[in-house]
Amino acid sequence: MSEKTVIQRYITALGDQDWAALEKLYAPDVTMYAPTAWGVTGVEFLLKFCQEIHHAHPGIRAVLHDEFFSADGTRAAFRFALHWHNTGSYFGNAPTGESGSSIEQHTVRIEDGRIVEQVVGVSTLGLHFLQKEAWGVAYVTDAVDPAPEIVSAPRAESRP
Repeated sequence: MSEKTVIQRYITALGDQDWAALEKLYAPDVTMYAPTAWGVTGVEFLLKFCQEIHHAHPGIRAVLHDEFFSADGTRAAFRFALHWHNTGSYFGNAPTGESGSSIEQHTVRIEDGRIVEQVVGVSTLGLHFLQKEAWGVAYVTDAVDPAPEIVSAPRAESRP
């Protein structure tokens, strides 16, 4: 079997809660752009963010479905699914008990084999809010990615 890509190692480390491996994938001064954390810098924040996701969703499963790299290997885009059940607190917020699957799209910039910038597919959700609240359009509650799995991190027991 060939060596895993940076993205495959990211999904595996995220799913396995392998914080040491995840830390090695990021540059110390990585910058993340996500709906809940725009322009946040530092690997410490990213690790805490990922740990909180696992605390809030024990047993969360991450599955990579697509990955693309620039010809020079300095940029990558990928799509993955998260299968989750919110039974734990998240940054002090009480669990909701809700569960489902969601699909995320990320782009990363890579230098010397490490992620230096990560952008999570972002939407202000204004139009979606209008569709749901004003028009009563139902949201997809369990999105199953149509592509085959490239790599999957098995559902793990919650770890400290």
